[in-house]
Formats: sequence, C-alpha cells, structure tokens
Amino acid sequence: MRPPEVFIRSPSHQEATRLKRMSTRAEHQSTRIRAAILLASNVKTPAGQIARMWLTDESHVRKVIHEFNEEGFDSLRPEYRGGRPRRITTGERQRAVAVAGARPDTQGVPLTRWSLDRLSAHLAELGVVISAIHLWRLLAQAGLSFQRTRSWKASPDPDYETRAARVLELYQAAPFDGPVISFDQMGPISLKPIPGAGWAKLKRPERLRATYNRKHGIRYIFGALDVHRDRLYARMRPRRAGRDVLGFMRTIRLVYPARQRLYWIQDNLSANWTPDIRAFAAANQIELIPTPTYASYLNRIESHFRPIQEFVFNNTDYRDWQSAQRAVADYITHRNGADRDRRIAALERKHRVAA
Repeated sequence: MRPPEVFIRSPSHQEATRLKRMSTRAEHQSTRIRAAILLASNVKTPAGQIARMWLTDESHVRKVIHEFNEEGFDSLRPEYRGGRPRRITTGERQRAVAVAGARPDTQGVPLTRWSLDRLSAHLAELGVVISAIHLWRLLAQAGLSFQRTRSWKASPDPDYETRAARVLELYQAAPFDGPVISFDQMGPISLKPIPGAGWAKLKRPERLRATYNRKHGIRYIFGALDVHRDRLYARMRPRRAGRDVLGFMRTIRLVYPARQRLYWIQDNLSANWTPDIRAFAAANQIELIPTPTYASYLNRIESHFRPIQEFVFNNTDYRDWQSAQRAVADYITHRNGADRDRRIAALERKHRVAA
C-alpha cells in the first residue's frame, strides 16, 4: 500500500527565505540538498517527484521532511560523533554561547563586537577557561559565525495571502479544464569552467582549466513545468526580454490543444508582464497568475533549477553554447523519462515549427 503524501509544515516568509538561501550557500552539501528538498515540498511537490529530481530514495525525502517538522532547522545540520569526552560542561558551553551572542557593550566591555581572543579573555574573567581556537569550534557547533550585519525584508504584497492561496490551490489539485504551468528563467549563465564533484583517485582530483576571457556572452534558461503531469520543458535564450518570454510562451501553447486553458504561474519580473504577453494570453486562453512579491519560492519551477545547475553545469567546461544546449536537452529527456521519447520527439517537432 502506498504511504500517504507528506509535506513540510507551512513555513513563515522568513523561514522560507532562509531555506532558499541555505539551498545554495550552506557550508555542507548535505545541508544544501536537504534545504532544496524542503523547498520543493513547500510547494506541494510529492515525495516521489522530489526523489526522482534529486536521484535519491523516497524514504530519505520523507525522513528529511519529518525531521524538519519535528526539529526545525536543527535537522539540516550534519551530525559528527566520536572523539574524547568534553572537558567543558554543558553549562559553560551555554554561557559562552550566550556571551558571544550579546554585544560587548552590554557586557561591560566598551567594544561593538567580539574578537575570539578578547572573548576568550572575557570568559576567563568569568571563570570559563576556553582557548580561542576551541571557542571558535564551540560557537560553530552552536550555529554562530562571524558575519556582516544584513538588512531584512518581508513581502510587502498587500495580497500576499490571496495570491499564495491561489498558487497553492492550483498545485494541490489539477483544474478540470487545463494544465498548470510553472514558468521562470534561470541565469545568467556564462561559458566557463565550473567546479563540481565526482569520483577520482585519492589526491588526484579532476582538473579544470583556468579562464580569464569570456567572449561567448551569456544565456538564460527558460523553464516551464507541467505541474500535474510532472513534465519539464526548457530552452536556452540569449536574453530574457519580453519578446523572448512571449516566444517561449507561444512554444508551450502549441504543446497543448487550443481548447484547453493554461494556468500560467510566474513571478513579477517586468519582462513577464508586457502588453504583448497580456494580449497573447487573453487571446489564447492563458490565465496569468502572479506569485506574491518577493516570494518566488512559491514558484515550483525554481525547485528544478538547482538540479539543472548540479547535474548539467557543475563540473563541466563547455567550449560553445551548442554543447551546453545539447547537455540541457539530454538532461530534460532523461529527467522526463525514457518511456516518453516518442512524445518528446513529437513535441520537439512542434517547437521547431513554432520557432
């Protein structure tokens, strides 16, 4: 019997933004992949689809979701075990973390920030003896690091709840009169050696050439996901102006019968909402549905851009755009499934006619 679907709890805007940041900037690869899995689950992607997206097991995806629902962001950090017993008590560790997280001028020290040496000396005055290097490790384990101050923002969209509910409603159940298409652009991408990971002999990693001159320009990947058929379309374009978006929309429109209505979910980029695009959508049964402002994480296609970056561009050194385009096309064919090759060929013919 198939287990019931499981999704993460509804995160706040700040939590969702943090997950998106961790999916690309976290220190550990396992943390980045877990955050990407949770982002995909946030837009109601089934566990099976996420597992195929990341080439992993469905049970692992469910485990990640359950652990996040129970433990929050602590479940994203890898756990390392072993070593000799701790010489510093739990109470001393907690006190050191509390002092480090407070400004020095609130602790009677006329400074605006701590250095490791000054913090270690101040803790010694309080009876907690920790060397500077051990203090650095302790703070890292507690999730503290030396960072620049940043500003923050929440979605200022007055219709945030309404728009988010509309998008999630379309993800939850397929409309009876047509497919739901999630659209966005990935990029810019340039031709350059991109580091990655792979199997190699011990201490003999694969080498990539250095590059200083990039004379091939940039490209953008236009992606569209048929949400309920779980079918991905992608094309590479040199620009992302309104006419380029319109051309891609025309191509996707030809894939489906003219009598079907398309529910087109996209963000608020100005190139996505030109008068020509609005007119074409109105004339061809396409309902344009915006995501809330500063909430692009609700666009399900974004969950598929990280795998494209990971499996198509990382650890590569394409010398021309034709090679990169072929790699993207091969990945899309592989991702959509070998049993769909005949239909893919038919759709490709339609795309060529549209172009």
